[in-house]
Amino acid sequence: MIDNSVLDHILGHNDKLPTLPGIALKILEAVQKERPDLKEIGEILATDPPLSAEVLRLINSSLYALPRKVTSVFHAVNMLGLNTVKNLALSFALIKQTRSTEDEQFDYPLFWKSSLTAAVSARLIAQEVAPKVSEDAFFIGLLHDMGMLTLARCMPDQYSLIVGETARDACPRQDAESQILGFDHMVVGQYLLGSWGLPPHFCLPVSCHHDPQKLETADAEALKMSRILHLATLYMELFLGDQQNPNLGLIDHFAGQYGFKARLDVDDVGTRILDQTRQIFPFFELTLKNEADYLEIVDRARAELIHVSSNFIDQLLEQQQQIQQLRRQATHDGLTQLMNYQFFHETLGREMARAKRSQMPLTVIMADIDRFKGVNDTHGHLAGDQALKTVAEHLKTSLRETDCIARYGGEEFAMILFNTQPEDALMVADRVRETLSDVPIQFGNQTFQITMSLGIATMYPDDALSREELIDLADKALYRAKSAGRNCCRIFHSAATGIAMAS
Repeated sequence: MIDNSVLDHILGHNDKLPTLPGIALKILEAVQKERPDLKEIGEILATDPPLSAEVLRLINSSLYALPRKVTSVFHAVNMLGLNTVKNLALSFALIKQTRSTEDEQFDYPLFWKSSLTAAVSARLIAQEVAPKVSEDAFFIGLLHDMGMLTLARCMPDQYSLIVGETARDACPRQDAESQILGFDHMVVGQYLLGSWGLPPHFCLPVSCHHDPQKLETADAEALKMSRILHLATLYMELFLGDQQNPNLGLIDHFAGQYGFKARLDVDDVGTRILDQTRQIFPFFELTLKNEADYLEIVDRARAELIHVSSNFIDQLLEQQQQIQQLRRQATHDGLTQLMNYQFFHETLGREMARAKRSQMPLTVIMADIDRFKGVNDTHGHLAGDQALKTVAEHLKTSLRETDCIARYGGEEFAMILFNTQPEDALMVADRVRETLSDVPIQFGNQTFQITMSLGIATMYPDDALSREELIDLADKALYRAKSAGRNCCRIFHSAATGIAMAS
């Protein structure tokens, strides 16, 4: 999983990073004290009368079906508990802050409809399988896709590419994100919630709500919440997504896999989600599309559930996995699992455009294993393959997670380092070169070592370089490194008149 320091580098100083409203921060600070003071929390909410009124209006709705009307925040806390009131207040504050944001590329109403549907779904599921955390499930459900909103705000150009890739290949959004960015909205969501000071049992489920099995080594509380959240996202996709999969059948399948089936009637929960979203949307100034359409979705899903067998669901999941593998095979080298030649060129084009927009330098490093033919001739081609895999792993561990690495062809590798000056790239390249020469290549009972030559070229925002020209400059620097005796690095400064030699 991508390290937080990498996300700090990408997002930490972006002024468009979503933030919690001031009143929400005060509420969080108050409830996280060892002994939360109900009076203090009431006073915080009292500083925002419209927010207090919205919370009380929802609490007094048929959604909570209280025996008598609640007239104050203090009364609400006594009737429903601090957690419920806190989560509702945070929800209203957060949606209110982002609802007014103008962004032509991002559909905020649809985003919050999806998020509220997931929140309602998570709460209803938790009420059946983990009642004590049902209110937390609502708030986590509301926040589960905040990473997507973050990407849309902080990286709008890349987000447009992701949307296009998703539509063109009909692939899951998180797969397109990983392919284009090297990380997905789930880890960004975890990072964002952590930066807000939310506890780990909120952040961890968000980090893998599409794939809870990644948390099987985590504590039981986080794992259960991630499974609840996964089912909630499937319900959300049933009502609002454009997927054609039999979601109710998938929900039933995973409910059984997670041990929830004895307590969870997936058909009944679907009906209650429709009823509660119909009630809750108006409180957040969101409108339901034609209700008849939702009822038709429920009826169709119910009919599919009757006819869909467990074997069919297994086949569907296996088919989805095969499609993901085929997509990866189209963009990655089978031996090293690095980007392949074509995908590297596509990625470089995108990164060069991003560097120009961001007014930042971008560096390309071309690297070649020295005397690789001799490795194949002396130790055999299988040993040569092992050397290529070892180099690939060495590059992955030596570079930042945001850097792009490709097997360019044969024994040649290529790297893209965003926002990196040539002198800094030289330090990286030299470290890679020096440490690689100490790595033993083991194949069978053979052990041998290799060296590498590297060429570096940097594009500055004002340089009128094409993708091919930048690669050619790095190739020229690599040629000079080879000519200088191999096992060294050379830089080509694109703004200069020639090659600046360094080792």
